[in-house]
Amino acid sequence: MKKILVYLSNEKQPSLFDLIVAYDSDVDVVLPFGNITLEDITSMVHGCIFTRRPKKLVNTAILFGGNDSDLADDMMKKAKKTFFGDFKVSVMADPDGNTTTSAATVAKIKDVLGDMKGMKAVVLAGTGAVGERVSVLLHREGASVILTSRKLEKAEAVCKKIEEKYGRDITPLQVSTDEECMKALEGAQIAIGTGKAGIQLMKKDIWTKNPTIRVLADVNAYPPAGIEGVEVADDAKEVDGKVLFGAVAIGDLKTKGMRDVIRKMYEEKGQYMDLERIYDITWESLEVKKERYEKGDTIM
Repeated sequence: MKKILVYLSNEKQPSLFDLIVAYDSDVDVVLPFGNITLEDITSMVHGCIFTRRPKKLVNTAILFGGNDSDLADDMMKKAKKTFFGDFKVSVMADPDGNTTTSAATVAKIKDVLGDMKGMKAVVLAGTGAVGERVSVLLHREGASVILTSRKLEKAEAVCKKIEEKYGRDITPLQVSTDEECMKALEGAQIAIGTGKAGIQLMKKDIWTKNPTIRVLADVNAYPPAGIEGVEVADDAKEVDGKVLFGAVAIGDLKTKGMRDVIRKMYEEKGQYMDLERIYDITWESLEVKKERYEKGDTIM
């Protein structure tokens, strides 16, 4: 029986990136649907769970994409509520790749630092979906997390949302000047840039002179870099005693992790691939990737 992935997106055109990754994940058929609303979910789910016998539903899965992270999460929650008894399929939410990108970013950092308990992490320009999710995962790993924005009210709003949605206590902070950036990074071991493309968040002089920072990661692939001095291809590159990760290096693991999550959905029906589950699988993907490199095998 063919493995079918139903791809649901609020956007007019479903993401070609996601569709291609799905086929690279050994899915036989991808069925993309655009302009999907929350009200459409029940009928779409019914179409998935009533067309195959319960034992065969392991071969059907749903991926919620689009460009609205909260909406995709709500769609997945509604899908789960629609399931009953043996009538269920595996589901995953990764709108705009935000969840897999966040998971890959924190997995890379964990690979360098190991136990992050008691460490201080600063997520610069963290009010977007990636910043939000990175903060949640860092907190899960035991770090004390500061989420910054140029406007304190925006940072406060996102931190409140994180507490309500994930039960994680994140500290909001305004960072709009070099001086405020330096102050925020005092005593920090981790700094991550999660801002929009084309906006520099931190000058190189700030982090090179900081005595405590051990790892920097920048998810922005477009120049100028969010964190000056971090190149997109940097993959655990050491500069001035710091370890750097750029967007392309993070993106490689993001794509690998996404493929592995999709494959895993077909191992057992009814799996719920939320942020923390995707992070766990991405971490496993990184460990497997390292083992294969050591053996001289290719990763793709």
